[in-house]
Formats: sequence, structure tokens, C-alpha cells
Amino acid sequence: MKKVIGKIFLIVFLQVLVIGISGCGGEKPSSSISQTQLDSSTPSTTSGKLLNTLKSPSNQNAQVVPVLYYHSVMLEKGNEVRMPPDQFEAQMAYLQEKGYESVTLDQLYQAFYKGGVLPQKPIVITFDDGYEDNYATAFPIVKKYGFTAAVFMVSSYIGGEGFMSWPQLRELSANGWEIEGHTVNHPYLSQVDMTIVLNELMDSKETLEKGLGKSVGFFAYPYGDLNGDVAQAVKQTGYLMAFTTDRGWADLNLDEWHLQRVYCFANMGLNEFARRLQEPNY
Repeated sequence: MKKVIGKIFLIVFLQVLVIGISGCGGEKPSSSISQTQLDSSTPSTTSGKLLNTLKSPSNQNAQVVPVLYYHSVMLEKGNEVRMPPDQFEAQMAYLQEKGYESVTLDQLYQAFYKGGVLPQKPIVITFDDGYEDNYATAFPIVKKYGFTAAVFMVSSYIGGEGFMSWPQLRELSANGWEIEGHTVNHPYLSQVDMTIVLNELMDSKETLEKGLGKSVGFFAYPYGDLNGDVAQAVKQTGYLMAFTTDRGWADLNLDEWHLQRVYCFANMGLNEFARRLQEPNY
């Protein structure tokens, strides 16, 4: 038993070291998840095409919406999760020029599942892990172009080297950014005991809610790693909606705990960025 516990702590420790360099990693192929899978322990890797009835996100009752996800916004040669600031600004300028309006995760949830209404060209901007440059670099650029965003924050990283502090998170929150759940220690959730999974989900949620004075209702799976039990645990711990790293636009036809996102990485180029905003099944 001591050896097993020791191995788990070693895995978590190594993940904390790696995350500062490589983030959550890239994207996975698109997949469709049924409610039956949510209630089982089967890994959520079933392939399938999104059910898409729109050619573009230009309908107030949109069934599919691009949810962009970034990690860090800084220049670091050879690291794809570090988006160079000039490239990031070019993407924000493109979104503004093309008439996109950023919406919050809560607005997306209300539109998808509670009958709410979205603008004609909605976009959601998210960041994983909570790097300090999200505040220092991305925040002013996002604000310049009239957008808002969400950060999926690893709660144990708050105040750590290279990550945001509580005052920075509170300032973002005061400016309309959402600070949401991304576990305590950023583990591969499908590879640890369910007791650890529940603690990672609940403790991070409670820490963020206490520190920000706001409810935390949304979640992103570290590394996009999940199975049926993990998705069920996310549901049971009070999250309203959760995001994978499966490629594609968030789709009303998928359940709340398996929503897809659009991966944005260094040197992807503006043409590729634009393509991913035109093709829900990119």
C-alpha cells in the first residue's frame, strides 16, 4: 500500500514539473459521446461526426459554437503551447474584423441547455492552467479587441512561479473573465483512484469559490484525459459543463460533460486559425 501511494504522489509531482513547460498538450480527434457512455466506465474515445445543421456560427440559436483554447501567451521557440503575443493579437484582430462576439461559458451553457440566446457570431476564448502571462499579456490584448475569456485554473498553482496570483485572478474576474476548475494538481484523472479524482474535483472547486467569492460551474479535463467514471464524478461534484481536448466545435448534441474545443497553438498561422473557425469538424 505504501508503494502504491508513493507511486501516485510521484506521478503527481512529475506532472507539476512538466506542466510549466508543455501545458496540457495538444488536441485529440473529434468524438461523439452518448449519455450511456457517461453512465459507464468506458473510455470516451468513440469516433463520430458532429451533428451540424449550420454552415457558420451566425444563427442566434446556434447548435455548434467554436470554443478556442490556449495555454500560454509568450514567445518560446519550439514550444507549441506558448502562443507568441504577436500571433495571438493577430487572431484577436481577425475575430473582431470578422464580427465575432465573445460569450462566457455561462452564456454558452444557458444557450445550449436552458433556452438562452447567443449573438449572431459567438466565440468562446479559454486558457488552460493559469499561466501568469494570461494576465500580463493576454488580458490587455483580449480587452483591446472588446472580448472576454475564461481560465481553467489549476488551484495548487495559484501564486506559484510562472502562474497567476490571487490578486491577478480577482482582477480578471472583476473584468468579466471566468475562473473555472482544472483540478488541484493536474493529474491524468483516468489513471488515479476515484477517491483522488473526487478530491481533485471538489477541493479545487471549493478553493476557487472561496478565493473569488463566486461559484465555479465549469471544468476542463487535464490533458483531455477522462473515462465514464471521471465524467460521472465531474457531474456529481456540481459542475454544469466540462470540456475535453477533442477537436471540433462545442455541440449542443453532445452532453454537457464531453464538449469539444478548438486548439490554438504557436505558429499555426492565420489561415489555419481561420479554417478552424469555418469548419466545425476541422
